[in-house]
Amino acid sequence: RPRLVQAPCVGGHPGVHLPGLRTRMPTNGSMPSLASSVKYMLLASALYEPLRNALHNLGTDVGGVGGVGGLCNMGNPDDCESLAGRTGNYCFQAGLWSGLTGFAIAVLLVWTSPIFLGALQKSLSTSKPASEDRGRDSGDEPGAEPSPEPEAASVELDGLLMIWSGLSCLWFGMPLAYMLADPFYRSSALHFVLAVALAAAFPLSWHLSLLALPPCKPLGPWLGLKRQDLLNLHKALGWRAAGWGAIHALGELIYIMSQQGFLSMFQLAGEKGENLLYLMGLVTALLLLVHTFVAYMRKQTFIRRNFKATHRTTASFLLLSATVHWWPFALFLLPAAAAYGTSAGLGVASQFGRQVSEARSSFALAAAVLGAFAGLCVVWKVRESAMLAEGVGLLIPFVFPPLALLAEFAVATAVCLPILVTGPVLQSEPLLGQAGF
Repeated sequence: RPRLVQAPCVGGHPGVHLPGLRTRMPTNGSMPSLASSVKYMLLASALYEPLRNALHNLGTDVGGVGGVGGLCNMGNPDDCESLAGRTGNYCFQAGLWSGLTGFAIAVLLVWTSPIFLGALQKSLSTSKPASEDRGRDSGDEPGAEPSPEPEAASVELDGLLMIWSGLSCLWFGMPLAYMLADPFYRSSALHFVLAVALAAAFPLSWHLSLLALPPCKPLGPWLGLKRQDLLNLHKALGWRAAGWGAIHALGELIYIMSQQGFLSMFQLAGEKGENLLYLMGLVTALLLLVHTFVAYMRKQTFIRRNFKATHRTTASFLLLSATVHWWPFALFLLPAAAAYGTSAGLGVASQFGRQVSEARSSFALAAAVLGAFAGLCVVWKVRESAMLAEGVGLLIPFVFPPLALLAEFAVATAVCLPILVTGPVLQSEPLLGQAGF
């Protein structure tokens, strides 16, 4: 039956209702091409560390554990003469293009191409209006009738979670294995705890990079799952991310407190500026704890009324803080920034009463990926210029990764808006009460 028009959600949050309007939105039953995009992204995440480790062993400059150096222009510290100046800031090296290293460019192409090509393919293969029934949160509207959940969708969700569990074992197991092969991590129980904490950062990073995608329009509804299954997937991955975060944070805290003391993280002057890395790790852990608490208490009256806005706010601060702590998030969160930029554009289009077809929204998502990449390149080029200057302090490099993430979202939104707001005006009919019945 007809449903009230609702603006597309940003992170699952209800948009602006158009009063007095109803609309019928046909459903496209075609196989969503973006589902394959996510599968390729999962494959890329599985192959990333094995390939990076193999290249590192062959002498290629891709950085050490996790590839932070190769992705963020940091060379071998043994080659640096000082902590400041052209070669000293974390042994910063000039990029190959727009401040990006060759390794970073290759990783970005592999990581973002699936969602870009999937969205582009979908924009060319369909022209039907996007369905509001798929991907809507039936609990947002009083009196809304939830769509039936087919057994096949639940089976597919269970299979996806099993695959995710296998990937998590790979993400955690491989770095742990080659760290424990190092005599340093086997020299004491404390060093073993450090190895486990560092290895837990790998699945945590992939969880945070991918966690935001399932509930996000326009990507979420085209993954081949019903809305409730998408939410269940998001919740399951969220709890797993919290678990990996607890292992990583507790292990790091135990090691730091035993070596330098808790207060060492707050010593940021001069050559100790790198301690901001650990301080922001602590801040990120606390934000993850708050975010998890909000999710756990979502059914309580004092949270339920504003849960969606609170959940979105804590998630945003969490990801920004995580990007300050681990700089490669500026690259790995680019698909999420593009997807949520498109989602924000869909919300604006809905407020203007525009009907957005699947073809148009898919094309907007593809354009948003390019826009997000452009935003990253601008900030990364400024970062390169700043980091190659003489006498740069050790706190400066922490500014650019979160700034890049914000630029990705802002430019992605700006790029997709003209595409979305130029759609046709919604065809509507009066509500029953307004029609005189």
